[in-house]
Amino acid sequence: MYEAPGVVSVLITGRRLHRLGAQPGQFFRWRFLTDGLRWSSNPYSLSAPPRPDLLRITVKANGEHSEALARLEPGTRVWAEGPYGALTAARRSQEKVLMIAGGAGITPMRALFETLPGGPGDLTLLYRASKTEDLALWAELRAIASARGARLLYAVNGPDGVRPEITPRRLRELLPDIDDHDVFLCGPDGLARQSYEALREAGVPTRRIHHESFEM
Repeated sequence: MYEAPGVVSVLITGRRLHRLGAQPGQFFRWRFLTDGLRWSSNPYSLSAPPRPDLLRITVKANGEHSEALARLEPGTRVWAEGPYGALTAARRSQEKVLMIAGGAGITPMRALFETLPGGPGDLTLLYRASKTEDLALWAELRAIASARGARLLYAVNGPDGVRPEITPRRLRELLPDIDDHDVFLCGPDGLARQSYEALREAGVPTRRIHHESFEM
């Protein structure tokens, strides 16, 4: 299932998958038992809350392995190692949460956006992408935001290619009480570094910035 140019979702079905103990925000190392993939094990996050009979990953083509996932045949057997990662609801300490995602980092954030406890106005997701067509899972994110009363924002390059910067001033404009938020951050290293520095300057304590980095 294509979610954006070069981005595909893969559904993994089975019985009693809840016994794996996976939580939204975590990832597995996946090995697909088919020609060209059976000896490669790659980390991909769950892009939807895990169900007893279904897990989903969403992958951007960025090499032979990820490109091959778009050609998987239904019924391909899967080997999974995990779950791994601590970017889960257990890290939360504040009522309000800001999530910042870019690239492959949107996959764990999409799962958290649906499942983190919170009332209207408690959750905000800021999604960074080069172009609007690269905003994978956008329709799902909009539906979640509408159902939960959450804020969904995006930052994409302008027509001239200029990147919108994530700055302390901009963060405080978006969320005047940002220093009272937990922040979940996931994306390429450049985005992670820039966001982390801006968050610290905006007054968010280090202990409330929870991040994993996926270099694209």
